[in-house]
Amino acid sequence: MSDLENFNRYINESYAGKKLLEQHSLDEEGIWEIRGEDPNCDMAGSHHQPKLGIVQGKLRDVIMYGISLPGFWQWGAGGDFESIGDIPKIDSKSIQIRNELLAEELRLIRELKAVQDQLRNHK
Repeated sequence: MSDLENFNRYINESYAGKKLLEQHSLDEEGIWEIRGEDPNCDMAGSHHQPKLGIVQGKLRDVIMYGISLPGFWQWGAGGDFESIGDIPKIDSKSIQIRNELLAEELRLIRELKAVQDQLRNHK
């Protein structure tokens, strides 16, 4: 089967492809995780979808790439694609900001608890 036939089969016939397109457009840009199809098609034994990679691009191009990877097809339904969303950049400044925000969050939680205690005492 050609890549174009597999592409059409995936988006038009497979459950995962149909569900994917209910939530995302083929023109959506993003970062996507590609998983292969669970090689265990029956109900017995362990199940997993092998991770085939993380890529960035339009969903249409990502699907065309993903369907050609070894392990994407195992017994006929194909693997799936998941939007990862934004990947946060971590550096020393972002860690410092995160720690400051966590300290502020803790302070506010303690303040809220004190207010809730006062409310309970004034019913």
